[in-house]
Amino acid sequence: MPTRTVIFRTYTVEAARGEYYASATELFKLAAATPGFVAAKTFTASDGEELTVVEFASDEALNAWRSNAEHRAAQKSSGRFFADYRITVFGDPIRDYGVAGNKPYRK
Repeated sequence: MPTRTVIFRTYTVEAARGEYYASATELFKLAAATPGFVAAKTFTASDGEELTVVEFASDEALNAWRSNAEHRAAQKSSGRFFADYRITVFGDPIRDYGVAGNKPYRK
C-alpha cells in the first residue's frame, strides 16, 4: 500500500509561539483521528527550526487531512505564526529498512 510522508519545516515567530503550540496540539489530535493516519513527531534543531514529520497510509488519508475544515481554517490564519516555512510531501519510499525489536525490518 502506498504511504505518504509530509515534512513541515518551520521557524516560528517568537511572539506567537505559545498560541502556535496550542493550535498545533489541537491539529495533531485532529490528524491522529483521521483514518489512515500513521504517526507524527516534531523535532527542534539548534538554530530553532522545527521539523514535523507526519505519515499517512495513503493518498486518500492525506487528502482527507488536507481537506479537513478545521485544518483548512488553521492554514488560513497560520501566517502570523511563521517567519518561514516549507512543506514537502513524499510518496512511496525507494527503500524502507532497519531493525525493530532486534529483528530486521524491510518493506
